[in-house]
Amino acid sequence: MVRETYYVTPKGELHETKIDNQLNSFEIRASQEERMEIERVIEKLRSQKYVQQNDFFSTNHFNEKEVDSHRNWTDEAIYDLYRLMHQLGTPETKRQIEEMGVLSALNHNTRR
Repeated sequence: MVRETYYVTPKGELHETKIDNQLNSFEIRASQEERMEIERVIEKLRSQKYVQQNDFFSTNHFNEKEVDSHRNWTDEAIYDLYRLMHQLGTPETKRQIEEMGVLSALNHNTRR
């Protein structure tokens, strides 16, 4: 399986080269299939963000059950992205994610 190096930015972008030294990005090594999986998760997150930003007239914001459902859905997608980045990450990327504690925190919140 051929793996290429990619960089995932905090903005949810996937690049083949490191684009900004000031922007912390996660370096991963992924096959074409794994890259497509990461892109699907990023798109899932973007779609939820879009709904939240553009649906501010909805009364669902006052429905706690609905809000919790959206929150859990978003947490699940974030967990999936970090899990994939950790799985495919370089040793430095794995270390960064482990130090952040994001996997255990998200796993605790979304997998009850």
